[in-house]
Amino acid sequence: MGLGDILRRPELLAAVGVIALATIAALWITRPWRRRHEPEPPPPGPATTSTFTPAPSSVVATVPAQGAVPVPVTAPVAAQVPSLTFADVAGLDQAVAELQEIREYLDAPERYEALGARMPGGVLLHGPPGCGKTLLAKALAGETGITFYPVSASSFVEQFVGLGAARVRELFEQARKDAPSIVFIDELDAVGRNREEGGAGSREFDNTLNQLLVELDGFEGSRNVLILAATNRPELIDPALLRPGRFDRRIRIERPDVAGREQILRLHAATRPFADDVQWAKVAAASAGLTAAELATAVNEASLLAARRHQTTISSQDLDEALDRHVSGLPSSRRLTADEKRLLGVHEAGHALLTVLLRDVEPPPRVSILNRKAGFDSSTWAGRDEDETLGKRELMTRLIVLLGGRAAELQIFGQPTTEAADDLKDAATLARRMVERWAMTGRYELAVGRDKVPYMEGSAGGEEVRGLVSGAESAARSILADHERSLRALADALAERETLTAAEIEALHQRVTAPAAAHRG
Repeated sequence: MGLGDILRRPELLAAVGVIALATIAALWITRPWRRRHEPEPPPPGPATTSTFTPAPSSVVATVPAQGAVPVPVTAPVAAQVPSLTFADVAGLDQAVAELQEIREYLDAPERYEALGARMPGGVLLHGPPGCGKTLLAKALAGETGITFYPVSASSFVEQFVGLGAARVRELFEQARKDAPSIVFIDELDAVGRNREEGGAGSREFDNTLNQLLVELDGFEGSRNVLILAATNRPELIDPALLRPGRFDRRIRIERPDVAGREQILRLHAATRPFADDVQWAKVAAASAGLTAAELATAVNEASLLAARRHQTTISSQDLDEALDRHVSGLPSSRRLTADEKRLLGVHEAGHALLTVLLRDVEPPPRVSILNRKAGFDSSTWAGRDEDETLGKRELMTRLIVLLGGRAAELQIFGQPTTEAADDLKDAATLARRMVERWAMTGRYELAVGRDKVPYMEGSAGGEEVRGLVSGAESAARSILADHERSLRALADALAERETLTAAEIEALHQRVTAPAAAHRG
């Protein structure tokens, strides 16, 4: 059989036909997929020139060449000239005085340069959130009238290596062109975290931080650009950022004291129609531990409550309720049974009566049996101000008040209830800080601040914590047992009226104890 006979065999022709049909079918099926994934051809134009237009910040721009990696292109930081001034800042007199010197330098640099003084390269504002760090930065820019570049440090760090460093360079180039200018970097710890403690973790992070270090004092310098930065966690900042020549001045922004709180309240109330009966000094005293932002929120909440009730002015009751909502949360909408009211009345009466009987504790403006949470499952009787200086006696008083609700339940009902869960958690946390952070039981080797390390049976420090909490509960039970008549009267009043003010609680206790005092006399 010859080659021609073989090629003319029907079996071979059929096999070739099947293979050809399968190949054509496969090409036809995969054609749409290829079309979807092929790059668009460049627009027609002169072959010798090409232009590139950056995409907006929300768009991913791609290079026309096939196989290129998409690279995000961001718009430059928008320059601002804030309208705020130091007159819009209240309760931060010391911080304003520090920044006032910088404003004077920018207004008359020759007076300082004649004495060899130079403007600080950077100012770090640090402190708890909501205390006014961003407000101070804007107020300084508004006072000086120079260009203000606000930026979040987290916007520098990206997954593409080199992009964060490029953003830092572009920002400082913009600021130098508009010099004198102010660059404000918020949440500095997002990009300036300590590299020796695991803050680094990627090549992009290191490149971005290194570029920021170069720009702060670098090879060219940025003496015509003032750098302001803010952080809530200064302990996390890399030491290279904090050395002299970069952030020369550090200003701690504290929670306002009672005089500062009154100034803040009056500042936010100046544009609102508050009634004449509002006693701002008392409101400030009753809002210990609140930040400036929280006070502003409370004033606005009082305005909303007055508008909801169709009032023309904002009363002191509206402000008290707004503060109560902010500190203790919204009341529960569930209706309480008579037994629940009795139980809650006894529990809250135990806390409230101890604030009247003990020294070194400020009674709350009002006490309510309505189900509230201070926020994140915290007891409403826990102290708010961690920054104030307290002795062991004051801290033990806080422990006794925290356990007053449980002690009242044991005194009246003979058994504890689940209502004391948040009180016990906060009491244990405070006792652990007394043992481990402040060494108030004499165990100095435990003073390492391990607030969130759970105790195991027999672990070091466990007995000390247990002794503090147990002693506080025993003291609370003893005091309430000596004043059981006041405790029962206060519990009945709370069960009936649901909410009592501090003045009403004090008056009720005086009425109950007055006959006994007269009888002894």
